[in-house]
Amino acid sequence: MKLLDNVIRYWRVKVALSHVPIDLKSAFDIGCDDGYLLDRLPTSVGLKEGVDPRLETDYILDDRRLIKGFFPQAIKDYQLKGTYDAIFGLAVFEHFSEEALEASASTIKEMLSKNGRLIVTVPHPFVDKILDSLMFFRLIDGQATDEHHGFDPDDLIKYFSNTLKLIKREKFQLGLNNVFVFERY
Repeated sequence: MKLLDNVIRYWRVKVALSHVPIDLKSAFDIGCDDGYLLDRLPTSVGLKEGVDPRLETDYILDDRRLIKGFFPQAIKDYQLKGTYDAIFGLAVFEHFSEEALEASASTIKEMLSKNGRLIVTVPHPFVDKILDSLMFFRLIDGQATDEHHGFDPDDLIKYFSNTLKLIKREKFQLGLNNVFVFERY
């Protein structure tokens, strides 16, 4: 990853972590990449797991477990150790098909503990044009931007409000990114 990729990821993760429950004991990261977000959680978080299709294989590293595969299909056969106080989906749902989003909504509700939070970031559709320019000038590597399909951030509310309660929505990164915080009731 290039420097600008790292800056953007750091900023996105910092915003997401500002919304975790105070008594966080378990977390799951959809699109976990190399476990970067999970590594930034307090050591008091005993269960740290994630899933990403770009992993070479499943990994168990120190206090975290990373699963190779696409969410939610990859965890159907996976033995989860319980429910999670927080589930993260940072810059991932704009890559999902409508069917995968619907399946994700019901799976996430089952995975979340009572009062658990789903913390999601989704870029504004205009960001695709900016990313294309930054990749052209080789300022970022960009990851799977060809999978974006003009996803409207408001669509998240449509998919998740039937199973979770939206408690916060904010813009960040100069208004080009959105953070949504949903809670299981």
